[in-house]
Amino acid sequence: DPKRFIRINRMALESEYVSKNLHKWIDLVFGYKQRGDEAVGALNTFVHVTYEGSVDLDSMTDPVQRESTIAQIQNFGQTPSRLER
Repeated sequence: DPKRFIRINRMALESEYVSKNLHKWIDLVFGYKQRGDEAVGALNTFVHVTYEGSVDLDSMTDPVQRESTIAQIQNFGQTPSRLER
């Protein structure tokens, strides 16, 4: 039932727990814990090709390497852009 799904998720997202901890999730996904030592310490690391700017597909001349890199990105997804630099 879609209405039940929405009601349950709304209750969860508007809960006191989420209100108190949402900033931690934002730090992991979009902030300073996305890369580097802070990410390692938070067990928040991903396959290197998923990070924005880590590979330049246009400069790859080896078609096997290019297709392999594309397959990895498609398989693992892409890490969101950082909100802070």
